[in-house]
Amino acid sequence: MPRTARIPVLILTGYLGAGKTTVLNRFLAASGAPIGVIINDFGDVNVDAALVAGQVDEPVSVAGGCLCCISDPAQLDQAFKKLTRPDLRLDAIVIEGSGVAEPPALLRLVMDSRVPQVRFGGLIEVVDAAHVPQAEAAGWDLEQHVRAAAVVLLTKTDVVTDPGSRKALEARIHRANPHAMIIEAPHGVFDPALFVDAGESEEFDFGQLALWNPGETPGESHSEHGHPHHHVHHQSVTVEHDGAVDPVALSEFALDPPESVYRVKALVDVSTSSGPQRFAVHSVAGYVTVEAMTRGQEEPLASSLVAIGLELDRADLHARLASVCLPTTAPPASAAQLRRLTRFRT
Repeated sequence: MPRTARIPVLILTGYLGAGKTTVLNRFLAASGAPIGVIINDFGDVNVDAALVAGQVDEPVSVAGGCLCCISDPAQLDQAFKKLTRPDLRLDAIVIEGSGVAEPPALLRLVMDSRVPQVRFGGLIEVVDAAHVPQAEAAGWDLEQHVRAAAVVLLTKTDVVTDPGSRKALEARIHRANPHAMIIEAPHGVFDPALFVDAGESEEFDFGQLALWNPGETPGESHSEHGHPHHHVHHQSVTVEHDGAVDPVALSEFALDPPESVYRVKALVDVSTSSGPQRFAVHSVAGYVTVEAMTRGQEEPLASSLVAIGLELDRADLHARLASVCLPTTAPPASAAQLRRLTRFRT
């Protein structure tokens, strides 16, 4: 599927000690992609100097991107403008929030950004599964922090000896946010392809890159104790269609995807009475953005839809994506039908 120009912005949050800096460093090391990083409260963060280095408020080359510090919305947009320069060719931007940052506030900052080159790519909450009671005793609120998350990464699950406590934790997360995807990341390792499209045309499988540590050969990853990691990779289902899509059906699918689906991305044509229109549609755990795209006047109708997640029911998902596609004999979408999709337009 062709990439669209807007850069996804991922928000990485979690209380101090939850492991989010380890997650960030693993993400930068494993992704093999140019990633921009925005760090809030730089003095509280200990990011691996081999991956991220620089002076606060002074953009520098970092893992293919830049490092800035933010303290207000205007500064955040300034950071976005710097990081979306065409010469940087970034695949994603990661904001690492401070340990006390409220996720809903960070999400609103990104969603309300006036920089047209960025789009919301998801909020990832890092939770130390072994020390939730200690964090809550110090004032951290689990329900408040996972409420806005698209993904909850559970770190240090390898040291949780009571399976019942982990199940109880997952149940609390689901009650607070039924739409959040919970992923175990005991050593801060997870599959970057759930979040970033980089590496689609590379020789290595992008999901496999998530398993290795710096200094190891991809595919030969081991834990700190010398035992192999066993992680579930992302899965994807793609439907290519030589025609237009139903804007109402697509908007409903993007708003409420199957529970196992984290991301939906689509480059689609919609037939209207004034001619076909092309849109790029992104959905992250039900957060939908739509962008109008240019298309040649003589270009044939073409639509591509991709759903990405974990443990997918591939046959059912393929059928649901295919049901969004229209036959060539279908009438053009009405203005009201088109508005169901374009209401998410940015």
